[in-house]
Amino acid sequence: MHLNPESTARQEQEAREPLQPQELKEWMSEQERKNAETLVELTGRDATLDYALTVLRKHAGDMEKAADAIFSGVVDDPEEREREAQLASIKQDFGHMFPEQKQPRANAVIDLTGEDDPFTDTRFRATTRSPDPSWQMVRTNEPVKSADDELNEVIQASLNDFAAEDSEVIPPEDMGLREGGRPIALRADVPGKAYAALVIQALFHVPQVRQRCSKLRLHTENPDGGKSEVNPGNWALWELLEMFTALDLGDISVFLDLDLLASWETAPLQQTDSVGALSKVLLEKIITTLQHDLDEQQIEEAETNRLFHFRPCTIHSPVVGPPQVVLDHGSEHIVALDITLEAPSNSLVPRLAETLNTYHDNGTSDHTLIAAPSEMVTFQINVSAASGAAPEPLVFPKSIYMDEFLAENLDLANETRAAQRQIQKDVEVLAARKRLLTRYDGQDTLENIRGSIEYYETVADCSTPERLELTKYMSEKFKGYLKSIEEEVQEIDDKLVELQAEIEALLNNPELQCHPYDLRAVLVHTGLPGRKHIYSYVQDKGTWWKTVDYTVTEVPEETVLNDPAGLHLGAGPYMLMYSRRLSEAELSAPVNWPPRFTELVLKNNQGLRDNQAAQEREGDERVAGMEGVNLDLEAMDVER
Repeated sequence: MHLNPESTARQEQEAREPLQPQELKEWMSEQERKNAETLVELTGRDATLDYALTVLRKHAGDMEKAADAIFSGVVDDPEEREREAQLASIKQDFGHMFPEQKQPRANAVIDLTGEDDPFTDTRFRATTRSPDPSWQMVRTNEPVKSADDELNEVIQASLNDFAAEDSEVIPPEDMGLREGGRPIALRADVPGKAYAALVIQALFHVPQVRQRCSKLRLHTENPDGGKSEVNPGNWALWELLEMFTALDLGDISVFLDLDLLASWETAPLQQTDSVGALSKVLLEKIITTLQHDLDEQQIEEAETNRLFHFRPCTIHSPVVGPPQVVLDHGSEHIVALDITLEAPSNSLVPRLAETLNTYHDNGTSDHTLIAAPSEMVTFQINVSAASGAAPEPLVFPKSIYMDEFLAENLDLANETRAAQRQIQKDVEVLAARKRLLTRYDGQDTLENIRGSIEYYETVADCSTPERLELTKYMSEKFKGYLKSIEEEVQEIDDKLVELQAEIEALLNNPELQCHPYDLRAVLVHTGLPGRKHIYSYVQDKGTWWKTVDYTVTEVPEETVLNDPAGLHLGAGPYMLMYSRRLSEAELSAPVNWPPRFTELVLKNNQGLRDNQAAQEREGDERVAGMEGVNLDLEAMDVER
């Protein structure tokens, strides 16, 4: 066979040249189809030729991966198949224009310790710098409750509470004799009036109320010279004094009221009502009636040393000249106090001072003060919570001094408050300076400086004389900074201690501590509906007791003053009752209630004790009978 050298060279050159795009596409399509057919044969009839071709293209022609994908049963959706097909078509048409660059995978291990490098020391150590808030670690795999979930839980809890109340009956064992000197619980006949029962129970535990109300003479009529009867217009007062007598002398653990709250025309609490507002309405109604009878029967003086009513007045204090009374408000008993987000302090006494005193820029001031104090004062707490936020909780003390709110102490109180305001300004300036020295960008400046000093002393490169000199210089420089800041911070702390001592000295002025009032009762609302979500704390013989529905338990004083219930719902304490401090002898003095009420309560106590004794005897006889039966059965077994 004769070979032409030119033809042979041309054929060899064509064999070495790459295929044309159309030829390459045809060759690749044919090769893919063959591979797809092979996959169909290997995997069975479940995979169609189009699906095998799609899977093969998805895995870049890798037969092994494509077969694994088909065997695993992973089926792509039609849209993805279409996208994969379009992408494969684009690669076929234009793939020759972008040669593939394969980079070998690096398997070498990178040595970060520098142990094998003679020119490098270890650079990793525990840091002493304060954490950067931008790099705080948070959990990402914990489920987060949404606002809707929390709302649903609150709603479900309230619904469960309603269901429990509708069917709830006091267990017989909870209706027995009270033990341990605990107070008697007063339970309303309907859940909506539970707030009213707590108001009456709290009012009873004010010592001055018991002592003075026990002296009231009953309103009776004597028609035709016959037996005295109760004046129909005074049934409410009659029922109240009878309940006070029972709460004082009764032996039962809980009273179920059927008549008292109805006689005072108590409105049931609705979902849209404020428990504090309704409690104020009832308390004012009771106080007005009691104070009228106390004045009418001359049990106390009309203007001074009254049980409930104090006399407030508004006084204007000019820059020059004596203060002037511009308004006399008559008589009041309940002081309303608003708790808001904007208030600088939600502590009881500072909030009272801010509410009752207004200081103007021109040097004048206006004051709402007490011209004649009362034996008891009640604070109604109104929490004004904006959506999504709640104010700071109210802080109330176990004792307060009313001297700074008396009109007779206006000048002294103004001087004290002016000194307090000036000291407070100095405190704020020093506190701002301390924050500037010790905090920067959310981090502790002193810790960062100490970390820098330790770095230059123990970590920084000192391999050359120049580096050694530089590290010593930077270390000494930072030490100077640290010493200067620490000295100034110590001076600020010492000054703050002095200022705080000056504030305490102003507050402990004996001239403003002549009228101490002690906390007697606290009413609390958790923010949820239901009688079990409002309760009271009352003090009796030096011990604090918590009453929830018909349950009474002893609690420490810290629980009363720091109860966090209801804060997240804009609720919490809604009524505080204070009364003038009494000596131990005055607190333990016996109270003489009207004889007819005393005799009735003692008779009921005896009946209750006789009934309980009979039940115990019946129980003992039943147990003895069961033991006798057991003995007879044992004897029969022996005979057998």
